[in-house]
Amino acid sequence: MKFDTLQQATSFYENYARVSGFDTLLYSVKIRKSDGKISLKYCVCNKEGFRETPRLHVECKKKRPIARMGCKARITLKLINDQDNYVIFSFHEGHTHPLTTPNSAHHIKQSRNITLAHKKYIMDNSCANIGATKSYRVMKEHVGGYQNMAASVTDFKIFQREIRKHIKGKDAQMLIENFKRKQQKCSSFFKYEVDDKQHLIRVFWADAIGRKSYASFGDVVSFDTTFSMNEYCMVFAPFTSVDNSKSCVTFAVALLYKEDIESFVWLFEAFRDAMSDYDPTYLINDQDPAMKIAIERVFDSSRTRHRLCMWHIMKKVPEKVGPTLAQNEDFMSDFCNCVWSKRTERVEFDELWNLILEKYNLMNNIWLQHMFQIRQNWIPSYYRNMPMSGVMRTTSRSESENNLFGHFTTPHVTLLEFWMRYQSATDSQRH
Repeated sequence: MKFDTLQQATSFYENYARVSGFDTLLYSVKIRKSDGKISLKYCVCNKEGFRETPRLHVECKKKRPIARMGCKARITLKLINDQDNYVIFSFHEGHTHPLTTPNSAHHIKQSRNITLAHKKYIMDNSCANIGATKSYRVMKEHVGGYQNMAASVTDFKIFQREIRKHIKGKDAQMLIENFKRKQQKCSSFFKYEVDDKQHLIRVFWADAIGRKSYASFGDVVSFDTTFSMNEYCMVFAPFTSVDNSKSCVTFAVALLYKEDIESFVWLFEAFRDAMSDYDPTYLINDQDPAMKIAIERVFDSSRTRHRLCMWHIMKKVPEKVGPTLAQNEDFMSDFCNCVWSKRTERVEFDELWNLILEKYNLMNNIWLQHMFQIRQNWIPSYYRNMPMSGVMRTTSRSESENNLFGHFTTPHVTLLEFWMRYQSATDSQRH
């Protein structure tokens, strides 16, 4: 039998092995010195030879199964001198081990081939925070069983690992190039900054839908920096609010390497540029001192009022009052009724607050004293007559954003993977 190329000859033996039920190894070759061409090629069974015995005795914690059984099955391919074709020079058919049964044939190497459909399926599932193993199990149900998969779970893991290896070190540049392409196609806004070593330290992005949503629902904006969802520990900071149906909408997002005054000033200026200098009426965030200074520098206090997010404050209460009171249902009920009531007048709130602190012996609690001093920035009784106050007191923004992005991403992904998952999260939010 004659073959035009060596690849064609080896593929022939691999197909024969797949049908017969065994795996092959590409063994040694002989190269002709005159022209450097391969004159002889040996293809053997994967159970050829025996496992080498180590020279030094090393105790293994986990014993590996014996794979080599001295099998003699092989084929030798020889180059024809006056042509570039190959012929079968020798062939040994017999095996020293049982061959794979038809029911298990899908496990051998020759039967496994990760296709473009597999790769597309893995990438699409990755956007929804579904790993390679779970993708394999789900796809098995679609195709009707493992025997129809034509690939193993290890193949899925290897492909995902190779993708991450390809992205590693280049994900920041790939992310920026992706933003540039999107900016050319639609009315999006994008801005970034690098340090003296060309490392990405800040990036801001507002797509066309987010900018349009801001024009309709941008009176009250919640800004949150509690998310750290990539392997570089860059802080994810979304600008969000609620629409007419009280569902969360995301206007813009940013990734920051540092949470300092300079970074926040740069970010808020980028936000104003993206939204055509249309400032929100209320800007709600957590108690970050650097953020407070940046807001005062960038936004006009007569047009934008700074308020604190009640969700972040109430999350700190169990830690600040101690474990005993944190588990006291009566205290938590009294405290929540005092803080959340929108019908309480300011004087009534002050009296009720002091009564609760005296009742539970918290008069000397420094954190509660400070929160009482700045009560006009977070207690609903102090801004209930202001427009949009009902939106300001709700905690659904931060809670919903935490749950949404927490389901779609993890802190161990690259920037490009994170951005793909962010897009899936916003698509889910908008539909």
